Amino acid sequence: MSYANATVTPAERAKAAASVIGLHALIGFGLVAGLAVTATIIEPDDDKVEGVFIELPPPPPPEPTDVPPDTVVPYTPPAAPIPPVPIPRDNPINVVNVTDDLPPVTRTIPDVIPNDGPIAVEPPVPTYTPTPPRPSNAMGSWITTNDYSRRDLTRGNEGTASYRLVVGSDGRVDACEVTRSTGHGSLDRATCRLIQRRARFDPATNNRGEEVVGTYTGTVTWQIPE
Repeated sequence: MSYANATVTPAERAKAAASVIGLHALIGFGLVAGLAVTATIIEPDDDKVEGVFIELPPPPPPEPTDVPPDTVVPYTPPAAPIPPVPIPRDNPINVVNVTDDLPPVTRTIPDVIPNDGPIAVEPPVPTYTPTPPRPSNAMGSWITTNDYSRRDLTRGNEGTASYRLVVGSDGRVDACEVTRSTGHGSLDRATCRLIQRRARFDPATNNRGEEVVGTYTGTVTWQIPE
């Protein structure tokens, strides 16, 4: 390679090198001097701390109300609920029930329930006084001295028998029981046998006047005539 004026003297070269070294030294000194600068921190004086007063604006005045503070609102009692007004229906309502498997079924709801007039009230059933059975034929005809057996006459059997009868609703004697004996079995058996065959009664009645089964008690005296 060849340059124009390439010939430089040694003195010029030394001068250029010295300039470069001086420039580098100046830059290095500036860096070191900048790093060596000590920062000074100013601490506040605690005795001289002062607050800052901020003045706030006054609050807005209250909004005016419709009712003055001295006005008394009168008490209004609660009103009774108003009953619903019935809505008349002029035509029946058809309700249709539809299912997947059954055909639709139509039902008709009537407007009102038909009124057939006043409900008939049965008159009260009169109350009767229950009555016991009463003999309907002469009691003296039930047993007479002619009913004595030859055996009781021969032995002179006498006595009074008390009996209890069950009288059916037809007035006939259904059962007979000797409650006090004459002392002679033959006379006791004759007493019930003859009364069941001959006695007739008006049957007993209940509190509705119906003929029912009843009971009757009495006595019979067996006495041999003189």
